[in-house]
Parts: sequence; structure tokens; C-alpha cells
Amino acid sequence: MIGDLISRIERLEEIVSNMLRVGTVSSLMPDKGIARVEIHDADGLVSYDLPILYPKTQDDKYYWMPDIGEHVVCVFLPSGFEQGFIIGSIYSEIDKVPVTDRDKAHIKFSDGTTIEYDRKIHKLEVNCVGEVVVKSATHIQAFAPRIDMN
Repeated sequence: MIGDLISRIERLEEIVSNMLRVGTVSSLMPDKGIARVEIHDADGLVSYDLPILYPKTQDDKYYWMPDIGEHVVCVFLPSGFEQGFIIGSIYSEIDKVPVTDRDKAHIKFSDGTTIEYDRKIHKLEVNCVGEVVVKSATHIQAFAPRIDMN
């Protein structure tokens, strides 16, 4: 009986230790919103197809794929590396945090374009290296005490 209990505890510890893993995206299937991940501490083991978690997928749609080679955190079901999810990307010594101000939301694209909002000073800044297109089915309004256009 004690032997059986010890065996069950050891199996439970193994399952729990494999549930949350860090890895690197090795392949993408953008049309399905899934990727495969090489698990860092599992001797090069590559996961099965893992869905990527998004904030919204039904009426409102959110889409943003990780890059090949990007560090991600995965959560796996107790059955093993066959079923799980990519829950997000993480910064590292190689991929450093782009902004260190907790009042800013920041997006930097690989081409150099940035979008940043500073909630402390109420400033939205968009710096695009290419064309900016704004379309509306009805009309566009701009209100400010001063508008400068070059």
C-alpha cells in the first residue's frame, strides 16, 4: 500500500513538473493560429501543434503570431506534450524589454514602426516607417486646440 502511494505521488510530481514549460517556436501554421515549440529542457523535444492563446476570437478577432525562434511559455495537459497551449512570449537576455516605464504601453514592429501610449502624460505616439492609411465608411473627425500638418 505504501509502495503504491509512493508510486502515485512520484507520477503526480512528474505530471506537475511537465505542465508548464519554456521553449522556442520552431514552426508556425498561421492559417490555424498554431505553432510547434522546441522545449528547452527536454533534449530538443518538439511539441505537437499547440494553439496560441488570444484575448478574443469569436465576435472580435485578435491575431498576432509569434516569430520563429521566439521564447514562449507553454502549458500542457497532464497527458503530456501532445495537448497544450502557448500562453505567451517572454523577454530574455537576448530579447530585452523595449520600454521600462510602467505607465507606457508599447509595440515595436520588426521594421522599426512603433506605437506607444503613455497614460501618465496622456500621449499616444505612432511612428510609422511606411504609409499610414485611415479609412472610414462615414466620416473622420479630428478635434484639438491646435492641429499641425506638414
